[in-house]
Amino acid sequence: MENKQIDLLFKVLRILDKKGVLKHLVVAGSWCMFFYTLYFQKKQPIASLRTRDVDFLVPDPKSLKTNVDLPELLKSLGFLIDYRGEQGYIRLVHPEFFIEFLVSEKGKGIDKAFPLPKLGLNAQALRFMDILYLKTVTLETRGIKIRLPHPAYFVLHKIIIFTRRPEKEKREKEVEQIDRMLDLLEKEGKARSLKRFFLKLHPKWRKKIINNLKILKKNDIIELLQ
Repeated sequence: MENKQIDLLFKVLRILDKKGVLKHLVVAGSWCMFFYTLYFQKKQPIASLRTRDVDFLVPDPKSLKTNVDLPELLKSLGFLIDYRGEQGYIRLVHPEFFIEFLVSEKGKGIDKAFPLPKLGLNAQALRFMDILYLKTVTLETRGIKIRLPHPAYFVLHKIIIFTRRPEKEKREKEVEQIDRMLDLLEKEGKARSLKRFFLKLHPKWRKKIINNLKILKKNDIIELLQ
């Protein structure tokens, strides 16, 4: 299953790259764990793929200048349009995985889908997504360049949002990823970078991180950040 997922994802990435879209996107969500394995050249995966969601974050929707009908393009790979919820969020569905697009929620937020007319679909606006593109890293693999959140920001984001997960299973999955990423940063000698990036966040976000670390009983990380 995982090999089929990976091969299909790279076909999607290649299409996005060829159409000039990929450079405007940042991979978000659980698939980052797979790409960090490649980024850090690990022989063993950091975490198993137990997700059917592939999330693409659009940091700056206004940067999209060329019209690309993604639903039509990806139809050739077997993706179909699916509308979710009362807001009509569009996701592209395939037996192997779903593709969703995300943007950062601004101000008081909006209770409707965020239009992405240049891509022929829409996105879901979520709080705290800004963290994932404050600093990014680039992975070059299979001839394409993929933007990822800096690992330190990725784990800080996870620490903020895990308490917002209403489903127990998803919350446990977030906690597992936090543990794995903190372990990775420690082994790569990059744990101390957490404080540098932590201090760049809004004070309210920093407070939220500290409170959630207390829930996780990560006293050593709290001490590192403070």
